[in-house]
Amino acid sequence: MEPSHEIVKALADPARLRVFAAIVLAGDDGTGLAELHAVHPRADQALPRLVRAGLVTTAGHGFRAAPAAFREAAAAARAAVPDAPEGTAVDVAHLYSAGRLTVIPTRRATRVAVLRDLAERLFAFDRVYSQAEITEALAEVHDDPLTLRRELIDELLLERTLGGREYRRREAPPLQEGRETPAK
Repeated sequence: MEPSHEIVKALADPARLRVFAAIVLAGDDGTGLAELHAVHPRADQALPRLVRAGLVTTAGHGFRAAPAAFREAAAAARAAVPDAPEGTAVDVAHLYSAGRLTVIPTRRATRVAVLRDLAERLFAFDRVYSQAEITEALAEVHDDPLTLRRELIDELLLERTLGGREYRRREAPPLQEGRETPAK
């Protein structure tokens, strides 16, 4: 079972959730079973499921929260990329929902990664596209295809003729680290 599902199932029970909260609030020192019984009389029944889900570890004679379980579950969910279109780069797949790009990132490095991914998946190097074809392809993945088209041109992933009737895929120069584009 995927780790995120295991975590959700473990915390879906109110008793286990209260026990887990008490363990989290105990901090890095952890807490013992006696203290947990004060929170919930059947804490000993909740603990095995929390341990199995990776949310709690045993520490000496007590229990500690294991926040790394959430990071690992998030990483596993991102790796599964169920919502991103096939072929989407793993580093930008989390920006998709139901096959559509949910946001155009403001951070330049992430935005360029998304634009490169779109260019690679949607446009071939050896082909000339009309403005309508570019807009239609981008509209399939985002509600603002005109902004995406402009960004693809600005980042040198697409080039257009002076009249704007023909577009071609272009290989962009490498992204310079630390350089942010000014706000438009």
